Amino acid sequence: MPGPNVLLIGPYDPHCGEYTFLAPPLGVWRLAGVLEAAGVTARVFDPNCCAEPVQRALERELLRCPWDVIGVSTTGMTLRFDLELAHLARRLSPRALLIAGGMEATFKPELMFRLGPFDRVVLGEGERPLLELATRLRSGAALGGISGTAERGADGQCLRLPQRALEREELRDAIFSTPYARMPYAAYWERLEKAYRVGALPTKAAREARLAEIRSVRLITLNYCPMGCSFCSSTNFLHEAQGSVAGIARLDADECVQMLERIVAAHPGVRTVIFQDDIFVFTQDRRVLPLCERIVAAKESGALPRSLQFISTNRVDAMTPERLTAMRRAGFRVLGFGIENFSRRVLREFNKGRIYDHIEPMLGTACRLGITPFLDLILTSPRATLVDLAETLRQAYRWLGRGCEVGLYPYVIPFSGAPMAADPALKPFTVSERREIAGTGIAWEQPAKILPIDPLVRETILAVERDVEAFLAQAQADAAHLPSRLRSLIWILCSLRHMAERGMPIADEEVVRRELRARLPGAATELAAKGVATA
Repeated sequence: MPGPNVLLIGPYDPHCGEYTFLAPPLGVWRLAGVLEAAGVTARVFDPNCCAEPVQRALERELLRCPWDVIGVSTTGMTLRFDLELAHLARRLSPRALLIAGGMEATFKPELMFRLGPFDRVVLGEGERPLLELATRLRSGAALGGISGTAERGADGQCLRLPQRALEREELRDAIFSTPYARMPYAAYWERLEKAYRVGALPTKAAREARLAEIRSVRLITLNYCPMGCSFCSSTNFLHEAQGSVAGIARLDADECVQMLERIVAAHPGVRTVIFQDDIFVFTQDRRVLPLCERIVAAKESGALPRSLQFISTNRVDAMTPERLTAMRRAGFRVLGFGIENFSRRVLREFNKGRIYDHIEPMLGTACRLGITPFLDLILTSPRATLVDLAETLRQAYRWLGRGCEVGLYPYVIPFSGAPMAADPALKPFTVSERREIAGTGIAWEQPAKILPIDPLVRETILAVERDVEAFLAQAQADAAHLPSRLRSLIWILCSLRHMAERGMPIADEEVVRRELRARLPGAATELAAKGVATA
């Protein structure tokens, strides 16, 4: 039998990259490719790449044919927007089987049933449950009891049906099924070039650097990160779906190069491939050196462009001079490191204490080799002290000066499935925000931040955050895009007065202002000169 017709809706970020990558939703497209390989008609609706208002575009898509299944991908940060699209889908396609999937759905299926009009929730990876669902729809079989889903029982309770995670070969086949040629990367690149105002950049070199950043394609080669950081939910995603510890699976070196060749063939304008694995290189890694050798060989043979560059996210304690040298030779230009904090004590709280001794030597080596480290930092932990905050601010500023890029976040976000989000001792310091689903009367309180327990640290980071928000509100009116380096300098500038008042000097204020004035465009330079932070 032909069919069924399946529509897959990606996470909806109306703030254009604030909550998601400004790129095609890779997991949703992978699902579409797997379904199509099995003879199922599958389309992707990407709410972040519409030429008209999203609701109107989705309405047009919903009315173009009768859909048998509509899947809505959810994340914690985009949940209220995802649910808005789910309710619209239910109103316009009342007979379709409506399914929620993604991180938030896996960890909180009961919440999906309470807030959304869903018939089923997919737990973990969607490939196997959706294929089984398609098989049953074709045969007219009952749709209940599918492994990897949650459904409402006869008593109204949520019934979870675990599924094992994809085996390595299954993951490989799913990744190889991703229809890169159909993914609208060119449309995203055009939007990004406008946001960055590429044509206005003063030199060819600056323009080329921006294009290498903009014209990127993402590739996932791993099923999950096993490191178990206390603020993160990634490790627990497949465990939650399986009901036990899931095995690690990823592509080997040859398979990675095959995917790179496919990506270049599908998008010849690509300048950078971003390996979107939560962790690309493990401490006991057997893939990274052979992969680098194969990339170099592929470039020499012409199978890959010599100019093709790469970005990946890595554990700093998995780096060695040999690995960094090989990655630099292969074309890795930016390496993301989840440093998280420069305080040994806070790193232990984050379950990352073992990385501390590797930070200084490996960041220094990367910089000397011409690799740009990108450091993700959380300025405060629940049990951080003012000394911890000062140390992280000082080191962030220091490494910015040495050529690193830095992304600063003020406090821990309580992501569903993260150990810290479930810690009862932190509930009194967890702040929720009221969320509403547009077009409905539905609202709920969603945990939004875990603030420091220490009242002085809590007061300080909130004061800094208020100054940063005021600065950004004015600066962004004059600048289409503020990259991480500028945002980090703004955070540091806005911290100076508050930290100095508490006897914790961070940096010379006039030097920081000069750096901002040199980089901020137009009228925003006046902000750097006057400074919201000293207003």
